[in-house]
Amino acid sequence: MVIDKKPHPVSSHLPIFPRLIVEHLIDSGFSEAEIFESLSFSSHDLENESFRLNQKQHEQFIRRAIKLTGNRHLALDMKDQAIDATSNAVLILFATSGRIAKALRLITRYNPIYTRTLTSSLEDSDTGPVLIVEPHLDDELVKYFAMSSFLLFIDNFFKQALDGAHLVTHADLALPQPEGFDQVRKQFGFTLQFGCDYTHIHLDERLINKPLKKADPQTTRLITEFCEKQLTDLTAEMSVVGAVSKLVFEQISAPPSLDLAASKISLSSRSLRRHLQNSGTTYQSILSDARRTLAIKLLRETAEPVSAIAYEVGFEHPSHFGRAFKKWTGQSPSEFRANQH
Repeated sequence: MVIDKKPHPVSSHLPIFPRLIVEHLIDSGFSEAEIFESLSFSSHDLENESFRLNQKQHEQFIRRAIKLTGNRHLALDMKDQAIDATSNAVLILFATSGRIAKALRLITRYNPIYTRTLTSSLEDSDTGPVLIVEPHLDDELVKYFAMSSFLLFIDNFFKQALDGAHLVTHADLALPQPEGFDQVRKQFGFTLQFGCDYTHIHLDERLINKPLKKADPQTTRLITEFCEKQLTDLTAEMSVVGAVSKLVFEQISAPPSLDLAASKISLSSRSLRRHLQNSGTTYQSILSDARRTLAIKLLRETAEPVSAIAYEVGFEHPSHFGRAFKKWTGQSPSEFRANQH
C-alpha cells in the first residue's frame, strides 16, 4: 500500500473503491462532466457526506468508467494506484489491526461501509483460509471489474507487511472468462479460474497470521467504535430500503404512494425520504427496480402476453411499459424475450 496521495476534491466523500475510480479517470484526462454524464448522481451529491451510492449506482458508475476508458481490464490499470490511507477510517483500521487475519475479519465485517457491490466472509477450508465472495451486480463485465478490484486490493494491501509476497494463492470465479483475459493473465500474479460455481479467494495459510507493521491497539479501538456506529446506521438504512422493497413487490400491480408506504412501515413521509436519500435511492427508483426485476423474470420464465405483464407490474398501458422497458434494457419486451431463446 502506498500512502502518498491526497484524493481529488470531487471524490473525497466517496467510499474507497468509487473514489479510486474517480481519481483514476481524472488522472487519465477525463473531465468531471464526462465522468458523471448520464449517471443518476452528480459530483454535487458526492459533496454530501451522508450520501451513499446504492448497488444500482455502483453498477452504473463502473459501467461508465469502462465505457470511457474502453478497457474491460480496468482494475489492472488501477492496481498500483496510490491509496491515501490517512484519509479513510476503514483503511486505517485495517492497517493498524495487528495481524493479517484480524484485518481480514474486519474487512469482511465492515464490507458495507466501503462497497455495496459485494459481500465477503472469511472461512477455513481443507486447503486453507478462503474468502467467500458474493457479488451484488447484474452485468458480467461489471462483476469482473468488481471482483478483480477486490482481489487485487486484498493482495496488494498486505504486500508491505509480507515484503512483497502474495497473500492470494489463487481464485475461483463464478464468472465467464472475459474477452482478452489471456493477454493480461500474468499481470495478476496468481491464478484465476473462471466458470466456477462459487467465488472463492484462496489465501496462503503460511502468511495469514503475519503481523502488520503499523499495529496500534488504541487507534484500532477508537476507529472500531466509529465503524460500528457507521455499520449500525447503514444497517438501519438498509432495513428501511428492504422493507420498502418488500412492500412494493407485494403490491406491485397497484403500488402504494410514498406517504402510504411510509405509514405502513411506521415512519413519517419525511423520515422515509431521508432514509432513502441517505441510502442513495428514492421511492421511485425502488418501484422502478421492482418493476424491472419482475418484468424480466416474467418475460424469461413465462409465456404471458406482454400486455398482461405490463398490467401485472403496475403499468396502466402496455405502451408505457414498452417505453420503460426499452429504457431499462435497450430492447423492447418482445425483443428481450426473443433473445432469451
